[in-house]
Amino acid sequence: MQRFEPMNNIPRFRGRVQNFLSRKGYGFIIGDDGVKAFVHYSDIRGRAYRTLVPDEPVEYTLIQSPKGLQAVDVLRLDPPTDVVDEIYPDMRTW
Repeated sequence: MQRFEPMNNIPRFRGRVQNFLSRKGYGFIIGDDGVKAFVHYSDIRGRAYRTLVPDEPVEYTLIQSPKGLQAVDVLRLDPPTDVVDEIYPDMRTW
């Protein structure tokens, strides 16, 4: 796993989104080394609608949850600009 060390010495990892079910709010990330981790929408950085798209590059921290590895503090490295329009075309009027 390629690590990126922030100031607080908690290791950060990079990978790509394998899949993400926007309506359910969860999916999986595959690290650059092939390690698979669960991701929940509440662990994605952002204030607005938080989602991920397949093959999107991300950076994250891993924790061991009771059910396995979980990605937390997920940062979208190259978010598509049209993701919200594709999922919820009427969101701009909310």
